[in-house]
Amino acid sequence: MKFAISRGIRKYGFSSHAPLPFHTRWTMPADDFPDYQSEFNRLKLKYQNELDLYFGLEVDYIDNFSEVQNVFIQYKTFDYLIGSIHYLGKISANCFWTIDGDVFEFNKGLMYLFGGDINAAVKRYYEVSSMMIEKGGFDIVGHFDKISMNASHYKDFDMSVKWYQNLVGETLQLVKDKGLILEINTKSLTEKGITYPNQDFYPIINDLQIPITVNSDCHYPTTVTDGFEKTYKALKNAGFKGMQQLIDGKWQAVEFNEKGLLG
Repeated sequence: MKFAISRGIRKYGFSSHAPLPFHTRWTMPADDFPDYQSEFNRLKLKYQNELDLYFGLEVDYIDNFSEVQNVFIQYKTFDYLIGSIHYLGKISANCFWTIDGDVFEFNKGLMYLFGGDINAAVKRYYEVSSMMIEKGGFDIVGHFDKISMNASHYKDFDMSVKWYQNLVGETLQLVKDKGLILEINTKSLTEKGITYPNQDFYPIINDLQIPITVNSDCHYPTTVTDGFEKTYKALKNAGFKGMQQLIDGKWQAVEFNEKGLLG
């Protein structure tokens, strides 16, 4: 909290990776949820005069396996939920392929599930993303085009080709139609020079008038505002004037400039 406060943050959301029905390196074990909630409540009370805290989770959608609105989520109360795609299929009886791992892990799943066809994998990613968006049950679409992180290592993948641009446009239109908020994820900006969605798509997102929220997706307190200033500037250059913020329990547009939120 001290890092957030020192960097001028006045509204701060917690969104740990929600439990899944199988073990992963990054999702919260279901048994840890009471401690997660208890620690949030403790911090909310402790820092109530310095910043507003919001309680959320980032929840995976896995086709034919795990819904965002699963049994674990349904009977709990959150300020917000992020819906994200990390997994596209099984590569063994107890192992799902993640598109968000290292290049070696990514290539292993790509060969097993798609015979090395990166474009087929990308198309499947957006197909599953559209399924998640259609079903809804969450507030924010997380790291919209994250598969591009690893797909960009393959010479056959090109973000500028028409079929990919069309796929992105169609999926963004669905986000708009369903009234969801799109996360502008800055986690990779400092290290890799990109956000999710990619900066190239900011103009179409603005043209579609899709509501956005900027999120560092930080896993360490020192990176709580990483990439924010560059991202705010790029968003302003693309025509954005406001982003969504939780105010009195409702998502509302708040104006921002190149330095950040004005309100």
